[in-house]
Amino acid sequence: MELFMRDEHGYRIAADETFLNEGTVARLYQLAEADVQLFRIPSLNVVMISFPRPVGQASLRDRDVHSGQHHVPPALLPVPAT
Repeated sequence: MELFMRDEHGYRIAADETFLNEGTVARLYQLAEADVQLFRIPSLNVVMISFPRPVGQASLRDRDVHSGQHHVPPALLPVPAT
């Protein structure tokens, strides 16, 4: 999942490890923290989040083929005041 920020200010908030880190993502998605990887790309104002899918993409049990709903949990995080 990629979190694209509009500008450098938004990126600094999202990339702050006290706000968004592997532990936070693990709690949001009920995963083991060791299964989560975050990649911060300041030149693009992007934070990439990687974790294993619970089922294979497009398999019979896949309810979100394009992972379109994965953005909801981080979008609900309260953003720290700046």
